[in-house]
Amino acid sequence: MAIDGRFEDWSTIPLIVDKSEPNAVQGAVDLLHVGIADDEAYLYFYLKVDQEILWQVDNRIRFYLDTDDNPNTGKAIGGIGAEVSFTFGERKGQLLVGKDTLPLEYQHLGLVGAPSTTSDQFEWALSWDAQTDNGQVSLPKKPFRFLVVDEVGGDMHPDEDGLRYVPTLTPRSLVPEVSFERVDPTHLRLLSHNVNRRHFHPDKKDAFTRIYQALAPDMLLLQEAYEGEAEEILEYFQPALPVSRSGQWYAYKAGEEATVLLSPYPAKHVVPLGNSAAYLLQLPGEEEPQLALIALSMPCCRQDSARQAEADQILAFIRDLQTPGGTIDVPQDTPIMLAGDANLVGLKRQYTTLLEGVIQNEATYGKAFSPDWDGTALMDLHPQHFQRPHTYTWRGRGFFPGRLDYVFYTDSVLKIGRNFVFDTVGLPKTTLEKYSLREMDAPNTYKHMPLVVDMVLQ
Repeated sequence: MAIDGRFEDWSTIPLIVDKSEPNAVQGAVDLLHVGIADDEAYLYFYLKVDQEILWQVDNRIRFYLDTDDNPNTGKAIGGIGAEVSFTFGERKGQLLVGKDTLPLEYQHLGLVGAPSTTSDQFEWALSWDAQTDNGQVSLPKKPFRFLVVDEVGGDMHPDEDGLRYVPTLTPRSLVPEVSFERVDPTHLRLLSHNVNRRHFHPDKKDAFTRIYQALAPDMLLLQEAYEGEAEEILEYFQPALPVSRSGQWYAYKAGEEATVLLSPYPAKHVVPLGNSAAYLLQLPGEEEPQLALIALSMPCCRQDSARQAEADQILAFIRDLQTPGGTIDVPQDTPIMLAGDANLVGLKRQYTTLLEGVIQNEATYGKAFSPDWDGTALMDLHPQHFQRPHTYTWRGRGFFPGRLDYVFYTDSVLKIGRNFVFDTVGLPKTTLEKYSLREMDAPNTYKHMPLVVDMVLQ
């Protein structure tokens, strides 16, 4: 099982609820399918509803856990006595311990879910080891009963006495020794990192240095690096970077959200794309750009209209690259990669635009099209953490950890080697020592975690 928003792994898990009849209550969310699974580290849930919703806001879907399997203790609801409750749309819950009621935030349950956009299906995991601020374990490793309820319409599943679930606590596969090295030293490593103004903080420099030395990127792509010119940022970080492949470093800065590219290869064109920017790189021995790198740094939070407009603009730019006689032409089959902070926390259609070329404002940005050279959609890479089965790239307070940083690419002409989300929290002690890292290095840079992608350029 992996919390990545793709759901294929649930196809082998029998559903505990499989409902086809609509609820038909005005304003309610109809709960159609529910699944549950576990292993020794996590308790997993799956939920499908009858409409596209943003599950972290504007809903009253709540789950209840009767953690002692006793209907006479806890909050009485639907035939169970719940010790744990959590409302997704409020991002808050409660833990009942005897006569005490403790507030729960997502971190007190170890809650991680996907996707971060609107959807009609969601998955989430709870950590067996999660604790409240005072050290109270939230989820005992023993049989429990479970309910999920839409409190607007009263839709409840399972309907009577909840579902009794006996955890298997199945051992997870042993994690091999963590290694950050490339599979092949010829692979070109890109490291994308939203630094949100933290890059020049004196108290964070050591953490940045340790991370970049451990990962040894050939190209460093930063977002929200507002302070400093490109050359100043290069001078600041160059001691932490490996020797340039070309023997020289090039530095560029573009876009309203201050994307910065430090590259061993020059950019023949640098094109601002709203908050984001495109860098068309000229590889050794070539006269024309041989890699189109689009640095994503899209509008944040609930700015759906602005984020959609930028997604449309980016796709229109890709079509122009691929169309002979456009503003900028690149050779046929030039690899194209979109990487960075896409901020996809609103309507799913922005994701669909970036992935499939489904432009919304065709009057301004032209017709929808398939953006890979072979007439298909781009590939969404889904890098995963080393130490946990998750793909989130942002972890902060208030909202659940989410996948805000993405890599899309033309997989018909570009192959990918190693790729991962880099987080120092939870790495084995031996790994931290091997790479001279500290466990809090990643959080000490910013809430976004670096994405590492090794490109196999032919």
